[in-house]
Amino acid sequence: MRNVLRALAWVLGLSTSASPLYAQVGGSYTYAYLELSPSARITALGGYLLATEDDDLTLGYQNPALYNPEMGGRMAFAHAFGPGGIQYGYAAYAGNLKRKELTVGGGLLYRNYGRFDGRDAAGNWQPGFSASEYALQAGTSYRGDKLRYGANLKFLYSQLESYTSIGVAADLGVTFVDTGSLFSAALVMRNIGTQLTAYTPGDREALPFQVNLGISQRLRYLPLRLSLTLHDLQKADIRYDDPNAAQQNTLLFGQDEPDEPTYTADKIFRHVAVGAEFNFGQNVRARFGYDHQTRGELAGDGKPGLTGFSTGFGIRVKQFRFDYAHAITHISGRNNHLTLNVDMAAFGGR
Repeated sequence: MRNVLRALAWVLGLSTSASPLYAQVGGSYTYAYLELSPSARITALGGYLLATEDDDLTLGYQNPALYNPEMGGRMAFAHAFGPGGIQYGYAAYAGNLKRKELTVGGGLLYRNYGRFDGRDAAGNWQPGFSASEYALQAGTSYRGDKLRYGANLKFLYSQLESYTSIGVAADLGVTFVDTGSLFSAALVMRNIGTQLTAYTPGDREALPFQVNLGISQRLRYLPLRLSLTLHDLQKADIRYDDPNAAQQNTLLFGQDEPDEPTYTADKIFRHVAVGAEFNFGQNVRARFGYDHQTRGELAGDGKPGLTGFSTGFGIRVKQFRFDYAHAITHISGRNNHLTLNVDMAAFGGR
C-alpha cells in the first residue's frame, strides 16, 4: 500500500504542475475527438473504464497501465454511428515481448464527419469539402506485484476543410490491482501534449488534458462488476457557462436581486460516470452506464429523456467476441457502437 500511495502522489504532483497549461473543458481546446470511447463495451459502461483488468485490449487506449499478457495476439475493430452521419472507430492490436510482464499495444482512432456542400458568404455554391481526424497510438505497460504502470504516445492529425493540424500527446497511467478483494483502482493523466502545426499560423490551441480516477469492484457472490470514474479532476467546475441561462429579471423599487444558484451538487456530479457489467457465464455480458456530464450538456430543456444513459451487451463465440452499445447522447440523437475482438493466437498466430 505504501508503494500505491507513493505512485498516486507522484502522478497527482505531476498533474498539479501541468494543470495551469491544460485545465480547459467544453470547447476551449482542440482535438476533442481524443475523448471518444474506443469500443462498444466502454460506451455501454458510461464512456469510461479505467480500472478493469482483463483481455479487452481496447482498455489500453484510456489507460495504458491496463495492457497485460492476456491481450497478447488479440485484435479489435470498432465502429460507431453517431448523430448527423458522423462516424468514428478504433482498430487495435497488442502483443507480448519475451519478458511476459511487458506488453505493447496500439491502434488507430479515427473520426469522419462526411462530405459537406460548399457555400460562400452570399450563399453561392462552392466546391464541397470533407473533414476527418486521426490519432495513431502506441503504448506499453510494466506489471509489478500489485501495481501496473503504463504510457501511451499518440501522433495526431486533423483535416477540416482546407485547414490541417498536427500534434503529439502522451498518456500516463498507474493501476493498483488486488485480486484477493476483487478490487482495482487507477489514476490516469491523458492528452499531455501540444500542437506541432496549428490550423492557422501562430494560433496554437490547448489539448483536452484530463486527470481521471477510476475504481472497479467485482462482487464476490454475484456476477456483477461495478465501475466508477471521476473524470476531468484537473478542474473543479466543468459546467458550460451558458450566457442564456443568466437571469434577466430586474427587481423594482431597488430591491436586491436573489443570489445566483451555486449548482454545487451538479458541479460535483459532472465529474462522475458509473457502469455495471453483468456476466452470464463466460460468454454473455449485459452492461449499463451513465455519464452526468453528457446529460448536463446535451439534455434538452424540459425534456431530458434518457440523455446520458447507455446500455449494451457482449457475446463470445470461441475466439470471437462481439460487443454492441446504444448510447443516448441527445433526445433526438443516438450513438450505436459495434466492436469485434479476435484472439489471433487461437488461429496459431503469434
